[in-house]
Amino acid sequence: MSAARLGDTPSRGAAPQPGVIAKLTQIVDLFVAGPDHLRLDEIAALSGLPRSTAARTLTQLVELEWLEHDERGYALGPRMRQVGRRVEGHLPLRSAAADPLHELHAATSAVVHLAILDRGQIEMVDKIGGVRTSTIPTTVGTRYPAETAVCGRAMLASLSPERVDQLLTGGRASGVLHDRLNGIRRRRGFAVTTDDMPWDLRGIGAAVIGPHGPIGAISVGLPGRHAPVEKFAPLLARAVQQTTQRLQRAG
Repeated sequence: MSAARLGDTPSRGAAPQPGVIAKLTQIVDLFVAGPDHLRLDEIAALSGLPRSTAARTLTQLVELEWLEHDERGYALGPRMRQVGRRVEGHLPLRSAAADPLHELHAATSAVVHLAILDRGQIEMVDKIGGVRTSTIPTTVGTRYPAETAVCGRAMLASLSPERVDQLLTGGRASGVLHDRLNGIRRRRGFAVTTDDMPWDLRGIGAAVIGPHGPIGAISVGLPGRHAPVEKFAPLLARAVQQTTQRLQRAG
């Protein structure tokens, strides 16, 4: 029988071998609902990976700080704990904003976003839109340059110009952007989509302000460059106020 050639279909009985990402995931998953510490032999047995493969994968995870290793065995590392803290850090804001976001969507029939500011970017942490959801191409968990979205500009406008310059490295904080942020400050913190933003929509956003600066921002958006979103300003202000009050009571 001739040797198998590149491109031949593998036999039905040959089980596909897990790739590197699959192996990493198999091991990390063991710590999600399992004990705090696991030893190499336990990890190999539970994951179904050969002991040598498990050892190599564990070495990679430790080097990348997803796991750590001591005399008790392997445990979640600083990188994984940081991810956990980040997720937990969003929960108070999302919880406080939950009802106001739903009420804002019900009153406007528009797409409502909740975002946070992280260095020079925003991260979408919630989106409510009903039948309109697909008309605005944003995704929860996705990050965008802060200056390209109304949520981002609303939060930037709540900061001093010097702080904006620190956040937006690489010359992104242009004089034009500073002028726009000053306009937002004059409009009591309301940011509205402008022609220089890379979105086929129109939105209005306002920041949720805490004792130490912006905690997040809420926006209301409709598809199209000429949607009359300014009419939503009073409802948006109410949602921001309710979210702020709920955060204060929870804190």
